[in-house]
Amino acid sequence: MPPDLLQPCAGYTGPLPQSEGQISDALIAEARGRSCANGRLTAVAEILVAPILED
Repeated sequence: MPPDLLQPCAGYTGPLPQSEGQISDALIAEARGRSCANGRLTAVAEILVAPILED
């Protein structure tokens, strides 16, 4: 399994948002982090269910 699939995906790590702009930035960062994580989980699942080919 590629080790990069086991690394965490970045989400929002800034301070508590205080304005609409900051909330928007935080929401976008969280959505990107979830999308990244879901993509990695899908890739891991595909690897785990792939048939094992033996020589």
